[in-house]
Amino acid sequence: MRIFWLPFLLALCLNIAIDFFIYKQMKKSNLHATHILSRLHVVLAVAAHTAMLVTLLLPLSGNGTMVNAMKVIWCYAMFYFPKFLWALIYAVALPHFWPKWLKRALSVAALSIALLVMGIMWQGFRTTPYSIQKSDVTIGSPHLPAAFDGYRICHISDLHLGTYGNDTAFVAACVDSINALHPDLIVFTGDLVSRTTSEAIPFKSILCRLKARDGVLSILGNHDYDDYTNMTAAQRKQDHESLCRLQKECSWTLLNNTTSTLHRDGDSIIVVGTENYSVKHTPDYSRLDSTISTIDCKRNFTILLQHNPQMWRNRVLKNDYAIDLTLSGHTHAMQMMVTMCGKRFSPAQWVYDEWGGLYTQGQRHLYVNIGLGMVGIPARIGSAKPEITLLTLKCSTTPR
Repeated sequence: MRIFWLPFLLALCLNIAIDFFIYKQMKKSNLHATHILSRLHVVLAVAAHTAMLVTLLLPLSGNGTMVNAMKVIWCYAMFYFPKFLWALIYAVALPHFWPKWLKRALSVAALSIALLVMGIMWQGFRTTPYSIQKSDVTIGSPHLPAAFDGYRICHISDLHLGTYGNDTAFVAACVDSINALHPDLIVFTGDLVSRTTSEAIPFKSILCRLKARDGVLSILGNHDYDDYTNMTAAQRKQDHESLCRLQKECSWTLLNNTTSTLHRDGDSIIVVGTENYSVKHTPDYSRLDSTISTIDCKRNFTILLQHNPQMWRNRVLKNDYAIDLTLSGHTHAMQMMVTMCGKRFSPAQWVYDEWGGLYTQGQRHLYVNIGLGMVGIPARIGSAKPEITLLTLKCSTTPR
């Protein structure tokens, strides 16, 4: 894991200053209990800083070690971010010119906000990441063949199996939930792992249990190419081939810039699977133009599987491709989302035009699944729960 030492040292100094400020405020009290708490606070602060330093100084090569390290870092942040907010608000109440009632109100507000934030961070760490959200979405299109009216597609994305180390319980629960839907087709839109194929090995037998009438179609995401490792080019190639082979051994059909045709009672629809599309930072592996040149999108209902939803606006809409439905993942809603009055808000909307849910322009649809796993922070905050989407295709009388 790459460590940015300068920001960390600055944060460490800030946190030590906050601890000292809290200690001084406690010492001002004449209550015996407060003096005991001040000593306890010092012990906990030293333990927290020590645990953080040890975590960052230890070699973090193994996946299990990496997962545990991210948990320690999150717990450290969960301990200090609320304290920072408390100190910030409490410091405002210190000047003597404030009336006593306002100083008391600010002190209560500081403690309340700190406890609330700590509770939200704890829930995002321990509860929300394992609370599966099932979304039911209907897609209407006049281009859909009659035999596919009511066709049900289960869309999942971004498992990031490295999230769970060797603990298979949550992934097994996801597979059971998916199979219980009895979909006609399962599609997985990339990021099976976070770094290397080794993360997926403990879950292979579980992934093999995914069942649908027309099987499982999958594509690769930006994390599925070993681009976030220090491997040599030869090692990356070998590991990448292992990941592709693992999916095939699970009886998944991996679409690497290829197509698959689904048949029903003499009718058919086409699924196009492109490799990861990138606009910066990582290579662009997608070959949309050459892939769809082999089919007639205007005469066939066409579904595009693409990990990055930016392709929908940048390529599908811009080039006026006759692709009826695009299914993507990638954003995770940045693992932070708030839902209020039927509206959803996420930091992801500052980065992506389309970041979660259904988007429609004319007769072209995009659905962005916010994923099942986690990457970066080991938490999902607010309503950014792991998502399993059931899409039902319906014939529409609206002209194409």
